[in-house]
Parts: sequence; structure tokens; C-alpha cells
Amino acid sequence: MNAQMRATGFSNPNADIASKRSGQVRKYIKITAALLGLGLAATAGYALYKIHYSHPGRFSSEVTTEGLKRIVEGTTLTSQEHPAARITFPPEYRYLGAQRFILYGTVEAEQYFFASAHPDGSTKSLINVQFEAILPEIKGTYDYSAAPRAVTIGPLDFFVDADPVRRHWLVPNGLPGTDSERYYSFTDEHGFPLPKNYIWSRFAYVPKDAPRQEMLILQAEDLAPKGLTASALRQGGANAKEWEGLLNAHLEVLEQAITIEPLR
Repeated sequence: MNAQMRATGFSNPNADIASKRSGQVRKYIKITAALLGLGLAATAGYALYKIHYSHPGRFSSEVTTEGLKRIVEGTTLTSQEHPAARITFPPEYRYLGAQRFILYGTVEAEQYFFASAHPDGSTKSLINVQFEAILPEIKGTYDYSAAPRAVTIGPLDFFVDADPVRRHWLVPNGLPGTDSERYYSFTDEHGFPLPKNYIWSRFAYVPKDAPRQEMLILQAEDLAPKGLTASALRQGGANAKEWEGLLNAHLEVLEQAITIEPLR
């Protein structure tokens, strides 16, 4: 039968069906690929919108090293106001430099960076001492009274909070224009990239007589030596029960490592 059909020029109906099905499959693949492409484009567009257009970081100014109001000698930072104090970090830290900029179009910010390394040269700890002053035309004051902890170092009272954090795979140094992105990008450029998993802690000081000013001591401490990850330490994680004890020990070491002396 097949031989006769070939001899007389007739086509094989099974082959025709297979060819049509193959064409339909190719058509569906093209449609699916096009839809996936549109979906990816839409997702990328939305991400761009969220990262840039809907985030106040786009109103931050470019950084500059001019007009800095504090000075650093070794690991000692001296501030003449808000607070008027001398702040010293352990000798294992190295001063990397400083910068200033307008944050979110609302706040004048200065950042002073210190870093320490593991024996292999990788980042052990990062510190950013950040001074902020709300611009005159902007209303508001700083308030950290809801923070879970409060400590006193030297003459200054701090509100304290901390979390286990994993470096973001898409924006490893943070969203563009944020103070975190300016912080981690600076240390990264100076050979101290943000650790993959770390303890983030913030010590916030707000002068009682000048609540539109603040000083933050921000630290990122590498979790790698402890063999722990941020996800494991969070609620529901495999090591979640260890977080409170780990945090207490971490903050105690940090509090004792910082020396603050009043200038007057």
C-alpha cells in the first residue's frame, strides 16, 4: 500500500498529521517564548521602577569629600558637635575614608568608614559612623524610642537594634542612592566588600537638645567564622534559638570595644 501510494504520488496521511503537529508545537513554543519574554521584560521594568523611580534614593546627591566637619586620626574620630566627642575604635580597624552627600533630598549626611580583616584578608567587620542633620526646609525629628535595646557608652545614650542579614544577590550593596549603598559601595571599592552573611547592628544617638540631628554607629560583622547563615538564625531557621545569645555576646563586645570621651 505504501509503495503504491509513493508510486502514484499520494502522500502518507500519518506523515501529514505528524507534520501538522510538529508545526503546531513550534507555534506553541514561539508563543510561549514570546510570552515569557514579555513577562521577563515586565518584571525587569517593574524592578527598575521599584528600585529607581519609586524609591527616594533617586533624590540623593552625588558624594563628595569636600566640607567634611569631623576629623580622624588613626582609629579616633573627633566631632565638635552633635555630639562633641572623641570616638575611638580598636586598633584592629583601619580607617578607609569619608564622604558626604544629601540623602533622599531631605538630610545632610556624613559617613566615616572603618574596617577590619580576617587573617586571609577578607572582610571581618565594617563600621560606618554616620552623622545626619535634617535640612532646614524639611519638617521632622529623629525618634528611635521603639528600638528594642538601649545602652550607654561613655557620655552618650544609644538606641540599639540588630538583625542577621544575607547580602542581596541582585543589589549586593543595597538600593541605589540609599545610605547603605553609599556605605557598602565605598568599603567595597576600598577592598572590603560586604560579607555574604553578617550581623547588622545600629547604635543611634539623638541629642536631647537637637532632635533633628543624629549619629549612627553601623556595623556589619561577618558570620562565616561562626559557621552560621542569616537565614538559619532568623525565626524558624535551624539555628534560630542561638540568635539571642549570639546577639547579646556580639553587642557586648562591640559596646566594650568603643570608647567615647566628651570634648567638654
